[in-house]
Amino acid sequence: MTVTIAALLLAAAIDPSAAALQRPAPPRVSAERDRAALLADASSALTAGRRADAKRLLQEAGTRFHSVVALLQLARLQSGDGDASGALESLQAARTLAPNAEDVLSAYAQLALAAQLPVPAAGALDALTRMSPETAQYQYLLGVALMTAGDAVRATDALQAADRLEPGRPLTLAALGLVFNNRKQFADAKDVLTRSLEMDPDRAETLAALAEAEASIGDLADAEVQARRALAVSPSEATAHFVIGVVRLQQQRYAEARDALLAATDDDPRAAKVDYQLSLVYARLGDAAAAERSLKSYQQKLAAMNERVKALRDATGTRAKQPGGDR
Repeated sequence: MTVTIAALLLAAAIDPSAAALQRPAPPRVSAERDRAALLADASSALTAGRRADAKRLLQEAGTRFHSVVALLQLARLQSGDGDASGALESLQAARTLAPNAEDVLSAYAQLALAAQLPVPAAGALDALTRMSPETAQYQYLLGVALMTAGDAVRATDALQAADRLEPGRPLTLAALGLVFNNRKQFADAKDVLTRSLEMDPDRAETLAALAEAEASIGDLADAEVQARRALAVSPSEATAHFVIGVVRLQQQRYAEARDALLAATDDDPRAAKVDYQLSLVYARLGDAAAAERSLKSYQQKLAAMNERVKALRDATGTRAKQPGGDR
């Protein structure tokens, strides 16, 4: 609910053209020749459609000759085959060999984000933004990673930096709106989300985020309109269902509120704020046991978020502000 990574990120693309950093075993000329032969054989296997052979040859080149190029190519193939854990393992091996290589860090960060692993992604992106502070895409991706992990304060800083470097990008503005919602800066959220929708009017996540901002400042009618627009684009948009639930709760239509909030938690099981609102709804419906279960679930999810923020602080070496409770 905090962010739908698949909607806010461009498709993660691992560039196989990174500069190779090898540690060839002596004799050097022979080792280089053997490494080059493995890479050529892997390329031929891939051209012939023999992906398994290509991956085996690239793995051998990475293991025997410490070839970063081979490991990057291997990670790309593994990612394309849906093997995210294998791809991350290959990229981690590449990071061990070339810890400051921009291509390696960028590939690792994008793949980790696509795999919904924001903490390791943030560690790599933190390094990238220090290496290339004027690259807007790194600041944007860092902001997404921080927001997903629960560190809304630092996410704001990164996303505002991205917006300064490349002003007016709709995805950056949409991500800023999500962060402002999380920080309860709903007027600011409405402003940037409206600007984003002027350029990209049919993005369901942005419409839903605008609906949440409007509901939070009391514009219930407008909030429901935007939530309905979001659901017309994407029927499983969790934030839109959440907003409908909040609106129905305010209207004292508790059974309808319950149903909308249950739809939201089905679409995004990690969203703590849905459980909090459900606890209120169940209390008003007179179901004390369900209210207690929802409140307990909310507290557990909030604790898990606090742990992610702590892990994020450790990964980036920066003291992170702990997220507060939900409204």
